[in-house]
Amino acid sequence: SLEKLAARSEVYRFLSCAYYPPQDELLKGDLPGPAKSAFDSLEQGLLAGEMARAESYLQSLRGPLELAIEHTRLFRGPVRAEAYPYESMYVDGEVMGPSAMDVVRRYREAGVDVSENLKDLPDHVCAELEFMHYLCAREFEALQRDDWEEAARWQLRGDSFLKDHLSRWIP
Repeated sequence: SLEKLAARSEVYRFLSCAYYPPQDELLKGDLPGPAKSAFDSLEQGLLAGEMARAESYLQSLRGPLELAIEHTRLFRGPVRAEAYPYESMYVDGEVMGPSAMDVVRRYREAGVDVSENLKDLPDHVCAELEFMHYLCAREFEALQRDDWEEAARWQLRGDSFLKDHLSRWIP
């Protein structure tokens, strides 16, 4: 349904933002309303516990600096990152490996480039999740115009990217 597709798009957008360095809206301790609504409309209660734990954690922080330090520890580390935010590190064992090159190719085929604002590698988790948001949004727009062929092309791109990229390294 259009409602579920819009919700999927919003969830990908929210998850993409969640991996950036902490933003003001998260530092207030509340998850954005559109993200809560999107999660609820996709699966009633599926992620309710996780969402409640995330909000509780955010509200327990002593200040914005604490979340920023945790983000740095996880993705940059004092010496080595706990979790690298790059697909190629998990799939290829190296930064900018063949999987990253395929990500760039798929971005270009869809008519997009990695934003200059990212200032990171194209296979960064934020970029890949934002791309899924983009693909879902294009599919949604095509369906709103009753252009079923174009919607099917965007859906195929999204399904393929999810299978060949995101699901290979993100559980």
